[in-house]
Amino acid sequence: MDKNKSQNWNFTFDAMPILFHSQTNQFMKYLDQDGQKFLQFWWNHVGDKLPEDKRVTPNGLIFEIDEIDKKTRLVIITLPSPREDGDAYFIGGIARPDKRFAMVKLPTSRMFVLFRDDHVDQPHRTNFGELTPQAHCRPRGVGLNPTKQDFKRIVKQKITAQKKGLFK
Repeated sequence: MDKNKSQNWNFTFDAMPILFHSQTNQFMKYLDQDGQKFLQFWWNHVGDKLPEDKRVTPNGLIFEIDEIDKKTRLVIITLPSPREDGDAYFIGGIARPDKRFAMVKLPTSRMFVLFRDDHVDQPHRTNFGELTPQAHCRPRGVGLNPTKQDFKRIVKQKITAQKKGLFK
């Protein structure tokens, strides 16, 4: 938790990747059962750990789930409007059933983010990245139009590339 960053940033780059990657099946189960309440709980939980001036209401925090195929689900989380550099517009999580080799859980989930980046020399001033299980953001492109439709299209391209064996 970085108390110098916004609630949006801490929710997106700290709480969600760790929750989603470490407990993908449980995460999806809670979204299916009480999705909005589940996300608002975590939004507020993150906010409770921040100074009062960094807290924001969860207005605009919504989600949708798409069934890509029998084993793949895509959740798109729309966040409250970004207020500062680094705040996210969308998070996209790709959930697949767990795979194990002996006692080791193999990675099957992926998470992407589109965030405001005031340092990008592009008209939309956005950055697209992949969020790792350790909550690191790996940049994957800049200048994407910050609409849900464009974000979803790019994430679905990543799913298709992964199915073809191209980890891009």
